[in-house]
Amino acid sequence: MRGLVVMLLVAGGAGVLATFGLALSGDTPGAMRAAGMASSALILGIILHRR
Repeated sequence: MRGLVVMLLVAGGAGVLATFGLALSGDTPGAMRAAGMASSALILGIILHRR
């Protein structure tokens, strides 16, 4: 379970970086999708970490 938590948190962090990259390049719809996926991964990782 610990590996899954780490993977979700790392994926969320990478998603945050991708969001900023897409937003800076002007791809607003792609940035919104990346932000949604990143926040979902981070929230799930935090919830599993607290269990």
